[in-house]
Amino acid sequence: MSLSPVEQPTSTPTPSPQPVAVIPGSRVAFHEHPRPRRIFPRRVWEALKSISLFVSMIINLVLIVVVVILINQVGAIKLTLASILGQLDSAFQGLGAATIVDTIKIDQQVPVRFDLPLSQDTTVVTQAPVPINAHATFSLGQFGSINGNVSLALPAGTSLPVHLELNVPVSNSIRVAFDQPISIPLAAKGLGPVVAQLRSALGPIINVVQQLPDAFVIIP
Repeated sequence: MSLSPVEQPTSTPTPSPQPVAVIPGSRVAFHEHPRPRRIFPRRVWEALKSISLFVSMIINLVLIVVVVILINQVGAIKLTLASILGQLDSAFQGLGAATIVDTIKIDQQVPVRFDLPLSQDTTVVTQAPVPINAHATFSLGQFGSINGNVSLALPAGTSLPVHLELNVPVSNSIRVAFDQPISIPLAAKGLGPVVAQLRSALGPIINVVQQLPDAFVIIP
């Protein structure tokens, strides 16, 4: 007869009691569970990423449309720029060769003050009787001569030749009125070098515009 070992009952672990929280002022107890982790910031981040990607796609699409439009309009833009720059160069060239032609009207009073030297022979006419008292010698021919004084009066209207030698002061105002035509070449009056500098600065820009292609070809 064989003896079998006696099986001992296996002990099952008893679950540990969960913490119990009691609300103050109440006899009802409830088990405290761990709080779930918040996922709201992650959702916001994902939304921001989606919005930024969408905005970036829109901006890229707009830039592509603008580039395509510019590529299609490059010929017209080149012609417009060439026309504007050519007109500017012609305007600068015409400015350098321009001449101001006008008529200036002068009408003003000019003061005149000076001493006029006078030395000439002339004839004067007496306006009233002129008494003359002079020493004279009377010749009696072969009988000799007699010295004496002569008193007489020249009647009015008598013409007398005289010689004038004097300085006449002149002080007056003279009206000056006339039209003075003028002609001023701007290049000769200092504008020529300025125009040359402007045209030399504009020349490289015109060359760059002329070297632009009339159209761009997109090769796939």
